Amino acid sequence: MTRKICILVGVFLCLFSSLVMGATEVYPLEQVYPGLKGIGKTVVQGTEIEEFDVEVITVIRQPAPVPAMVMVHVSGDAIDRSGGIASGMSGSPVYIDGMLLGAISYAYEYSDHRVGLVTPAGPMLDLMNSLAAPELAVPEGFQKIAAPVAVSGISGRSLNKLREVLEPFNLQLIPGVSGAADEMPAVELEPGSAFAVQLLRGDFQVSAFGTITEVDEHNRFVGFGHPFMHQGDVNFFVAPAVIHYTMPTLEVPYKIASAGESVGAVFQDRSAGVAGMLGVEPSYVPIEITVTDLDRKKTDVYSVESVADDQLLPAMVVSSAGQGIDSTLDRVGAGTAYVRFEFYADNLRNPIVRENMFYSSGDIAAWALSDLSEGLELLMGNNLQRIDLNKIEAKFNIENVRRTAEIEMAIPRSFQVEAGDSVEIEVRIRPYRGAVETRVLRIDIPKDTAPGPLPVTVRGGSSGYYSAKPTVHTTWESLQEQETDEKWREPTEAENLDMLLAEYMNRERNNELIAEFIPFFDVGAGYDFEFDYSDTVSSEDDSIPISEVVMLEQDFGVNQRDHNQHESIRVRLTTQYVIEGSATFEIQVL
Repeated sequence: MTRKICILVGVFLCLFSSLVMGATEVYPLEQVYPGLKGIGKTVVQGTEIEEFDVEVITVIRQPAPVPAMVMVHVSGDAIDRSGGIASGMSGSPVYIDGMLLGAISYAYEYSDHRVGLVTPAGPMLDLMNSLAAPELAVPEGFQKIAAPVAVSGISGRSLNKLREVLEPFNLQLIPGVSGAADEMPAVELEPGSAFAVQLLRGDFQVSAFGTITEVDEHNRFVGFGHPFMHQGDVNFFVAPAVIHYTMPTLEVPYKIASAGESVGAVFQDRSAGVAGMLGVEPSYVPIEITVTDLDRKKTDVYSVESVADDQLLPAMVVSSAGQGIDSTLDRVGAGTAYVRFEFYADNLRNPIVRENMFYSSGDIAAWALSDLSEGLELLMGNNLQRIDLNKIEAKFNIENVRRTAEIEMAIPRSFQVEAGDSVEIEVRIRPYRGAVETRVLRIDIPKDTAPGPLPVTVRGGSSGYYSAKPTVHTTWESLQEQETDEKWREPTEAENLDMLLAEYMNRERNNELIAEFIPFFDVGAGYDFEFDYSDTVSSEDDSIPISEVVMLEQDFGVNQRDHNQHESIRVRLTTQYVIEGSATFEIQVL
């Protein structure tokens, strides 16, 4: 029986609607009966497609739209060597008299691994020409043959982080083997071929392995026989795979595999399987990670490409960056990190740039990733506008030295000031196990500030990260210190995307001294002021690889100096230390 099918990938529906439809011979379900025999195709080792025997046990009828699932028993040399139906066999085509019955897709756990279910060919082929896919009702006790997700190059805590993100999708993460792209012979994907659906490729790889069920004359294909992540419309990489070994286990055997170079894309991920097209590229984001171990004068560059998926991209980037840091440092522990991130997007006028400095006494890699994670969350998850990232660069310079300084005291050079004048503040900081140093900040008092006491706080830009240090308070009368439990947090009041991005880039840095106060104005009064970023004490270490310039304004149409009477005024000064603690005092506005 010949059945006309139209294999259409969702995003190419209109483009190919005028093409002549291909034909696939499908074995009719109404002619399936217990004892009916056929063959299946899969790869047990290497790239060679092998056949195995299939015998129908029963047909499990169920309500429309899927009329039945076919329970089968598999056997033969290939099955003996694989230990039964293995993870990675998902999509293995089953033929009766040369006609496609469907694909191996479900099996029992901790039981007879030679018994499984076949998803009928009809629903799988229908997946190609319909965005809406039928839900398959699976008999109790059967599990889909989880596509083993092999992770190459990412291990330890970075792998654990990735596992947490992928856990809701019920994906089985296993150690992968990299380097297959150079070793793999030229493979043309066909029914029975092992293939990989890739989420990340390059120096680090995240790939799910399965089997091709059908490929038509227009290079459109279907595989798995069950969902991968069940996300519907997707853009994932597709690559041929080499099977190194099929590992027998009590739960479900699985294939140890590696992916070759990408040869196509998956555009549909639904109940009946995954479908896509060969010879095309999905949308993706290239990521370059540069890690320098300043102690050993060693620099490594890692290049990866991630699928452009709002849910998956942040996890792929952070896991790759974390693994890059761990691989280069080859240690876990204390240190100071100088970081710089650049995000490029098609629909932004300028790249988004963020610099910062971090210190940790226990795990500098974890701290160094915090701004990267926050930036990705902002860019991919903001509710103002979609951002189409097309490149990410992350640079980490790390040394096993504690570069912190604690604020010991902040004293104004005058405790009385006229509105409209300036006052300089001497800030005494003590570097870790070093001599006291002095920095000077100058604050300008708006000319329409109301007379009276004006509280001023001097703190480190790291207040949000390092909040354990008590505040040092200096009074006008006695300069006597006292403790307080004040804790500062920077609010976000962005009204549009430009403001949101400017906030992220210009947010205070951990190595800044901040002088902050809230002036009291007459209602409706306006004012202007200037910032002073000059550092009266020069850095003794000119090799610190981080910008000494605080970028308060970028070409994003945002005026950082538009304050109102409810906002604080801040003066920022960059130092070569992560600043801890804070101090307060009052000046009298005359």
